[in-house]
Amino acid sequence: MNIDMYRIFFEIQKKHWWFVTKKNIVLDVIDRHTNKSASIKVLDIGCGSGLMLNALEDVGQTFGMDMSDEAISFSKEIFSGQVEKGFLPDQIPYQENFFDLITALDVIEHVDRDVDSLKAIRSCLVSDGKAVITVPAYMFLWSKFDELNEHKRRYTLTELNAKLVQAGFTVEKISYFNTLLFPIVFAVRILNNVLQRDGASDIDMPSWPLNFALQKIFGLEKYLLKFVNLPFGVSILAVVGK
Repeated sequence: MNIDMYRIFFEIQKKHWWFVTKKNIVLDVIDRHTNKSASIKVLDIGCGSGLMLNALEDVGQTFGMDMSDEAISFSKEIFSGQVEKGFLPDQIPYQENFFDLITALDVIEHVDRDVDSLKAIRSCLVSDGKAVITVPAYMFLWSKFDELNEHKRRYTLTELNAKLVQAGFTVEKISYFNTLLFPIVFAVRILNNVLQRDGASDIDMPSWPLNFALQKIFGLEKYLLKFVNLPFGVSILAVVGK
């Protein structure tokens, strides 16, 4: 994407039910699994259009990393912290054993060597550091949207858990999410595949009443995830320790 598209995408992300609610869920999980402190160092890998960067500043000193020059340029317009170009797993522009918290939100599905990338993330954490990772779930949900976003795969919870352990992490919490809306998403994905739609409709901004309703329904999961792990969903969320 060029830098103007990142601006458009950033504005959509601030309002779209999926991005708004996912951000709230991730921040709530971080709040429950980490100790906020001005001395905490946080890295957002794959910061993209920068939606999480400013929000993570409430957690600690925040840094960003992305492989796109355009994403980095846009992030620097909206975020005053350090954002560097980097690639998983071999080109991380930050030192090892440095970060208290790393987020990799819908990133691992983009890389060829996912286990090596998870190992690289682990190497950047301090001894008691945590990482929060999200990925899309279930290959049977594969659609043109995945191809449009250059995904390599979607995961099951069992598969992701095994790869996290293989990378040396201790899994503190792992759960499917976007569960309550799963039947709708499943139906839409199947319909899009049958009609051979290009996948762009997945991030179209719905009407205000529909967007509000979807946000409220999905938002209930922030409270459910405090008490239970959800048995299925469109995505998977994991909190892991070094």
